[in-house]
Amino acid sequence: MCNGFGMIVTKDLKAYFCELNMDGDCSHSEILKRLGLKDNRDLFTRNFVRVQCPDWKIKSFEFDEEASLPGWAEENRQEIINLVGKTLKKAYPAYAEYQKVSGPAWAEYQKVCDAALAKFIKKLSVLPGYVGEAS
Repeated sequence: MCNGFGMIVTKDLKAYFCELNMDGDCSHSEILKRLGLKDNRDLFTRNFVRVQCPDWKIKSFEFDEEASLPGWAEENRQEIINLVGKTLKKAYPAYAEYQKVSGPAWAEYQKVCDAALAKFIKKLSVLPGYVGEAS
């Protein structure tokens, strides 16, 4: 599971990412699915690695599978970090804008849903057999 900004980097040092999910993470599984790549944990045949920056900043860069990193990735560690950093630098402004807009939008959504739920419960509470929350 990816935390934050995530990418798949292939053995030929091409990096891929996708839009974030509802949790604010770029899903490694979704990237692999879109690329048509099958997950492979064999160190000798794996041609890609998962990387992530949990706080959407390059300072938090990490390989998602440090303990089972293929040799080619270890040999190209700095190149991979640089590649992710360049992409993240371009992607971060869009993420920051999303964060700025989605927070207030989510709060408004919650407010509307809470009011609708309260109305719904009020109507249900008069029906025979309705079991409400314990107080």
